[in-house]
Amino acid sequence: MITSKRLGYGVRILYELATKPTGYHSAREIADGYHVPEAFVRKILLDLRRAGVVTAQKGRTGGYRLARSPQEIKLDQVIKALEPETPVLVYGKVRGGGYPMNEGCPTVPFWRQLEARFIQELAGSTLADVVGLAKKPGEAGKPGARKGRGKR
Repeated sequence: MITSKRLGYGVRILYELATKPTGYHSAREIADGYHVPEAFVRKILLDLRRAGVVTAQKGRTGGYRLARSPQEIKLDQVIKALEPETPVLVYGKVRGGGYPMNEGCPTVPFWRQLEARFIQELAGSTLADVVGLAKKPGEAGKPGARKGRGKR
């Protein structure tokens, strides 16, 4: 499966907000943590705000936080907010070098069935599922564990 950078970072941003639920977090703080441009993070956050996934507060102590609990944020809602087209599987879509397929290809039914199951799984998954599957603090060094970030 290939996802866009917007979707990948969007889910990571939501993960950060879900694991740091107190207070508001600035777009700059989030962007610095992932070494991506602040404007890119702001655009993602704006789309998530429009979708009602995050809330924003202006001012010196302002920033962004989740609008609802992670259990209430469905991943399909996040995807709809960040992707104008359904990003799912890239078969038949020449996006980033994907394999072009046409309706005459005998493998199309397989990919369509797989895509339908994937979409169904996303519809039932929440941000809480993403957080729950992430490695817990103290499991550093294990495969998939997050690397710590020093203060800036």
